[in-house]
Amino acid sequence: MVELRHLRYFLAVAEESSVTAAARRFHMAQPALSQAITRLERQLGASLFDRGGGRLRLTAAGRLLVPEARALLDRADEIAELVPLVRGPERTVLWIGSIASAVSGLLPRVLPDFLAARPEVVPLVYEMGQRRQVDALRAGDIDVGVCRLPRAEPDAGVAVLRLGDEPLRCAVPEGHPLVAAAGGGPLSLRALADEDLVGFPRSLAPVAYDTIVAVCKRAGFSPRFRQEARSDQAILGLVACGLGLALVPEMTTRVRVRNVVYLPVGEPYAVTPLSVAVSAGSPPEAALSLRDALSAARPAGPAESP
Repeated sequence: MVELRHLRYFLAVAEESSVTAAARRFHMAQPALSQAITRLERQLGASLFDRGGGRLRLTAAGRLLVPEARALLDRADEIAELVPLVRGPERTVLWIGSIASAVSGLLPRVLPDFLAARPEVVPLVYEMGQRRQVDALRAGDIDVGVCRLPRAEPDAGVAVLRLGDEPLRCAVPEGHPLVAAAGGGPLSLRALADEDLVGFPRSLAPVAYDTIVAVCKRAGFSPRFRQEARSDQAILGLVACGLGLALVPEMTTRVRVRNVVYLPVGEPYAVTPLSVAVSAGSPPEAALSLRDALSAARPAGPAESP
């Protein structure tokens, strides 16, 4: 069985490209560290380092092991930190997956009061997209997810409660002509017909992408995406660079980025769904309680049951 300390030794050698330097990091003799690496290679049945030519280089097997070893060690460290937090039968961990905008928007409004009423709950929040949330809920890796799924897909293994519809806002660079044209009032979507947009790739956030396409087409034009980014912060950064505009959920406007202005959108149908999901099986009681708390804090606008 592979030992965690051997993985730590391996990563140190890989990072230092030197057994001697790695041995100094662990305050151990170089021969002992070399023997540990050799033992790991024998256990895995593959050479991890190419020792020829006077240089120490990772082999293909070594390159493959680096990210896997880091993930395992990070998880081991997380467990070591987590277990003391739940010492005693009265403590329970609540694993929460959340889209980025809800981490900065909805959760800060809900979690403090929820935790004050449920001091036995130890929350662990992970930012993740909704596709990953569905997989994680099915696998039992998270207990509850905050997402933008309008409803549960058949046989998805999750139950989705739609909290409501969140208004979209338009993020524009400061000084853009649309800021003056709006004059402090709502912006018409038609004003975006000739503008370049920044958004998520559809493969990463299909609901967000399809929502923007749908509301733009309803306004009479097809959106022109010229830039893609994989996070809210990156999207807003590209807007600040003047590379395009972005339609973002209202909660995203809590993120303040220099040179970015958020304009309201006049069309009432320019909204995006906000939902909470739990396992369709037997979710933990704490997950159901948090779902109820999130439902009580649902955004303004019509809500639908799943």
